[in-house]
Amino acid sequence: MFFCSAVPGQESQAAVASSCPKPAIGPVIPLTPDRSGAPIIVYARQLDASNNEQGEARGHVELYRADQYLSTEQILFHPTSKEITLPVAVAYEDQQVWVKGQQARYGFEDESGEFSLIDFGLTGSSAHGSADSIELVGGHTSLLHQIVYTTCPGEQPDWVLSASELELQHEKGRGVARGAKLKFKGVPIFYAPWFTFPIDDRRKSGFLYPSIANTNDNGFEFGVPYYWNIAPNQDATIEPRYITNRGFLLAGEYRFLTRKTYGLLDFDYLPDDKITGDQRYHYRFQHHAAPWHHWNTELVVERVSDDQYFLDFGANLLQTSRQFLRSSATMNGVGRYWNFEIMADDFQIIDESIRPENEPYRRVPRLAFWLDRPLFRSGLSVGLDSELVNFDRDIGTTGARFDIYPKVYWEHHASWGFIKPSLGYRYTTYDLDQLGPLPDNSPRRGTAIASVDAGLYFDRLTSQGNNQTLEPRVFYLYVPYENQDDLPDFDTGEFTFGFSQLFNTNRFAGADRQGDANQLSVALTTRTFNGENGQEHWRLSFGQIFYFESQRVQLEDLVDADENLSPFIAELAWQPIRQLSTVAGLQYDWEKNRLDVGSLGLRWSGKKGERIGFEYRFRRDRVDQFDFRFFWPINERWRVLSRINYSFADGDILEIQGGVEYESCCWAVRTVLRRYLKNRDGDYRDGIFFELNLKGLASLGTRTEDLFKN
Repeated sequence: MFFCSAVPGQESQAAVASSCPKPAIGPVIPLTPDRSGAPIIVYARQLDASNNEQGEARGHVELYRADQYLSTEQILFHPTSKEITLPVAVAYEDQQVWVKGQQARYGFEDESGEFSLIDFGLTGSSAHGSADSIELVGGHTSLLHQIVYTTCPGEQPDWVLSASELELQHEKGRGVARGAKLKFKGVPIFYAPWFTFPIDDRRKSGFLYPSIANTNDNGFEFGVPYYWNIAPNQDATIEPRYITNRGFLLAGEYRFLTRKTYGLLDFDYLPDDKITGDQRYHYRFQHHAAPWHHWNTELVVERVSDDQYFLDFGANLLQTSRQFLRSSATMNGVGRYWNFEIMADDFQIIDESIRPENEPYRRVPRLAFWLDRPLFRSGLSVGLDSELVNFDRDIGTTGARFDIYPKVYWEHHASWGFIKPSLGYRYTTYDLDQLGPLPDNSPRRGTAIASVDAGLYFDRLTSQGNNQTLEPRVFYLYVPYENQDDLPDFDTGEFTFGFSQLFNTNRFAGADRQGDANQLSVALTTRTFNGENGQEHWRLSFGQIFYFESQRVQLEDLVDADENLSPFIAELAWQPIRQLSTVAGLQYDWEKNRLDVGSLGLRWSGKKGERIGFEYRFRRDRVDQFDFRFFWPINERWRVLSRINYSFADGDILEIQGGVEYESCCWAVRTVLRRYLKNRDGDYRDGIFFELNLKGLASLGTRTEDLFKN
């Protein structure tokens, strides 16, 4: 129904793209509202109308209907058919598209019409262009003829897509171009008789940006991924890739999601490597499920065709340094006071330096149960750590191990501090199949574990209005010595000594060794934080273990540790300002008068997106290296980035990369050079990676990595 009023109109609300609008790509456009019952309201300076004949509105005419808005100087309308004709210049917009044309016709019943000699754009987006004519079909499709399309501002946009026909399917969030030509900076770079592209951020099937790279060993690499939107809960990406020195490689990824499960399969397959002449592949499958309440499962399977795969095709130092691939199947259950797990795992060794007798054991299976339950409101609690594992390997001792550790403890917390005495007994027994050098197929061990953990809490208000705390803590541990030389070593190693080890009941990871102890840990923590918002300004912790008896339980080939003191440990975290944070740590051996471990980390974030990260790590006879990362916007459009990972112990660079980015509101280009260590022989991989991103249309190249992700 029409409502008309001959009053002065309002200013036109037709959307006009700004110099650099945001977002550069349109958001998900809401579905077309139901306009069938909405009234049609017309404002005009003059109005000539009758009940059945054609009416006319003149003089700054504005028309409203639901989300639709139209402004012009003259409208001819028929109230019965609800059709209008606009013989003069017109501006139209709704929640999907805005249009400016010379003349138009539109029917409100079928929500269809035609505009000629128009400028157009997508509402809420920088996408805009011009066309000879546009057809609006059914309120959900726009069909444009002889069009020019871009997301760049200005009369001479940096990139332009021209096409004989462009169909914008608003409900599907995609565009279909026919007879399309793409120019970048006036240079033709692409032609296609037909292709589709997104007009919002909804998923759709189609080709993605090509990947472009070049490395010194594999040569030039070019790939064209295809994205397949299989269903709302499934998708896949398939990428044929050509590597000049290797041949054709097929890469892919499949993902799925249901109410109780999700999974991922990714793979690379090279049928005939030009260099080795072999078939090469890598695949990884992950599946997670929650079949019942409080229960979940996980399956991970990963394999490669050969030991050299990651050395030849690894994309970074993290991949080329992998030693083995782990596959596992796990089921977990969680209750209020208990956890249960059953799992099995297997390993593929891909590091030739690992000898067969040092390969990790397969656990087929492992069952574990943990219990931690308070006894009423007495402060007493009972705990239980238990595990049953069957270890299997082609070489060496194999068999089953049962480990159980029941304990009882009392815990009291107050405003002044806490105290927690604990008493338990750990029992471990074996049923061995292949003895190797061991004389007994059923060795066992049992030992008591007693500890007392206590701490105090003091605080004060500083003159600056901050709160400062002083938190002393002591931890006494007693475990009598039990000879364990006849026990196998399936999965046990000594913990890397750190601050948390001051309060641990065992210095070994795994159940094959329980360390003897008669020791006292003393630690002190002090921190300062804002009394209003709780933000911590700095924290300093240090501590040490005093040994009253020598540590006699050791792993194979290690002598008794005859020391009175552990290394002195100190850790500092400091955030002097919101943009800067630093952490530092050290372990100092007083008896040998030397630094065993040191670390320093700095992170700075600027107000304009600047980021600097520095980390130094030292561990005597093992690690001595630093990692420096740098990301700096020069101005609104130019940015530089770099990373250096250097090892003082090796006297060489582990990884170095540097790059430059340029980004305008409608396109971006990124180039990164990388060099990283490929193997232990000192061979390096040098590569160059390139990406050109035409916002709102497509990207070309390989995306640069986030240097500050890890």
